[in-house]
Amino acid sequence: MKRCLMLLALLLSATNAYAVEVDVLFSDRYRPHVEAVQALEQDMRADDVRLFSGVENGDTTEELEQLERIIAREPDLLVVVGEDALQAAISVNIQIPTFSIMSMTLRDTLQSTLPISGIDLRPSPTLVAAELVRLLPKGATVVSYYNQQYSGGFISEAQEAFKKQGLVLDAQPWPDQDVQVMLNNSMKKADCYWMQMEYQSVSPDTLRLLFGLAKKGKVLIGLSEKYVRAGAMLAWTPKAKFIGDQAAPLINRILAGEAAATIGLRHPDKMKLSIRTLDSTKGGDQ
Repeated sequence: MKRCLMLLALLLSATNAYAVEVDVLFSDRYRPHVEAVQALEQDMRADDVRLFSGVENGDTTEELEQLERIIAREPDLLVVVGEDALQAAISVNIQIPTFSIMSMTLRDTLQSTLPISGIDLRPSPTLVAAELVRLLPKGATVVSYYNQQYSGGFISEAQEAFKKQGLVLDAQPWPDQDVQVMLNNSMKKADCYWMQMEYQSVSPDTLRLLFGLAKKGKVLIGLSEKYVRAGAMLAWTPKAKFIGDQAAPLINRILAGEAAATIGLRHPDKMKLSIRTLDSTKGGDQ
């Protein structure tokens, strides 16, 4: 009997030694984060999922404090949800395998220095180009200003997708000054402006200018459904639950031993497409 108990104890200790822990850093006061994490928890193959809460408010103080606790735990994987959590992980040069979801600034250049993969919040350029070729004149020109650091890889991907559809993507880095003058000049012969998911895109002055152009008949691609309600022609809105569903199999690949940085970044598989018509806004999943 004593020998059996010793064997059982050894088996239990061996099981605990190989328990897989995933730590999740998110805002439990922000509903989209909660929905994404709930979807993740259903399908992640982890023995122990620990939740660490921050505040999605542009200040990473709480996230950095939580990261200290997480790093001390040495989990098998860190999931960062939202912009603040990602920026905190970048600032400490996180070396725990990491998966990022629901961030504006996730980009492939991070994979050269961090063990990271993830799903961003941007619509697939292929989806965007396929919709625009249906709505715009043949050979239309689409202007987009962007930050090279955050959106350079995405813009290169988009230029290829637009070219295949016979569209011209006139993408330019944000000018250092006279943004309004430069943008107005760029739009004189263009058919459409495509907002990139960046901080400069949503500055009050930029928004006033873009919606002013929309009122003058220029097509504006917004960042979410609310931009369509405000006057943009169309926008894709990410859905938190679907992002969580999409992330779980990729996370399981990392937990099974695949290096996070070798898994290419993804765009959301499912997004809500909203299109403004003359009398209403209609929408549907893509």
